Formats: sequence, C-alpha cells, structure tokens
Amino acid sequence: MKNKEKHFSINVKNILSYFLIIMLSILSISCDKGDSDDNDNNNSGQTPSAGTAAIILTAGGQEFKIAGPCGWANAAGANYIGANQSDNNLRTFSSYFNITQLPEKTTTYTLVEDSSDTDPAHITMNITEISGTTLIEWSSKNTSGNLTLVVDGNKITADLAGITLYPQTDSGFFTNGNTGNFANNGVLTGTLTFYRQ
Repeated sequence: MKNKEKHFSINVKNILSYFLIIMLSILSISCDKGDSDDNDNNNSGQTPSAGTAAIILTAGGQEFKIAGPCGWANAAGANYIGANQSDNNLRTFSSYFNITQLPEKTTTYTLVEDSSDTDPAHITMNITEISGTTLIEWSSKNTSGNLTLVVDGNKITADLAGITLYPQTDSGFFTNGNTGNFANNGVLTGTLTFYRQ
C-alpha cells in the first residue's frame, strides 16, 4: 500500500508537470509579439532586447535542438528560465528556480531531481516536446551538474556545457517518445542569453 501511495503522488506530480508544460506552450503561442500600442513609442528605448537560446541535447549520437526565444518568467507560482523552438512552441526548455528574482551577481546553481526541493541554490531542468499524444522528455537528477548564470548588468548568460539530463521513462497519459537514440542520457551544449526586465 505504501508503494501505491508513492506511485500515485508521482503520477500526480507528473500530470501537474505536463499540465504546466502545456499551459506554458499555450501562453507562448497566444502572446502578442507585435507592438500595437501607439503610446509605447516613447518608451521603446527602455525595452530590453529579446533573449535567445541555442541549445543542443545529444542523446545516443542524435541531436535534439532548441533555437528560439528565451527569458525569465513566472507562471502559477513557478519562477523559471524558459525557451522554445522558434517554429515549434511545444519543444521547450525549462529550468525552475527557488528564487523570486534573478541574481544581481554571477551565481552557480546545482541541478537536482526533486521538484519540491526549496533550497535557493538548487534548480530543476527539463527539455520536452509534445507531438500529438507523444511526449519526449529529459529531466535533471542530482548528478546532472551545475548551471552558472553570468550577470553583466541587465544581461544574463548561461553556458549549458557539461549538464546531463536523463530520459523520462514514465510519460503518464502520453506515449513515451524517449525511444531509440532518445532513450539515452542527453548531454547539453549551447547557451542562453536573456535580459533582466
């Protein structure tokens, strides 16, 4: 009975994670990227440049790439760095933090597996793609490595080299897409660049 309770809580956690991923994807799709407010013309010099992500995850010799917009966000109480493939909003990168604002100075964070960990020095990370009823996902574990946010004024950069993410084996109500080469651990390379608002 104890194992069933643990399994149930894990499934609920997975379902909530999938729900959050879907909602973030929908929000990304529905954001107005145009500037339709004529009153904002005087403030255009204060708007920070858009962030960019250039991420490559290599699993079993095959590459899974994300190249697109990137930035710091807050949704449903979660504070995270998010990025998505520019031509596919359902291919996403997320790194969840236990802080409410970006650091003022260069800071290194340790990747962990437990999404309910509240240590401000710990983060979780995942890369996902939803395609129909199929989910491809790699997530952090306690052995994934570290992420350093390099702060230079309002500009923040992160080098993803050396981070390892692990394939998801329980996709809940989705079909598991981590098959073939994608059933292997994913080694990250690439960079994130974004700006403090």
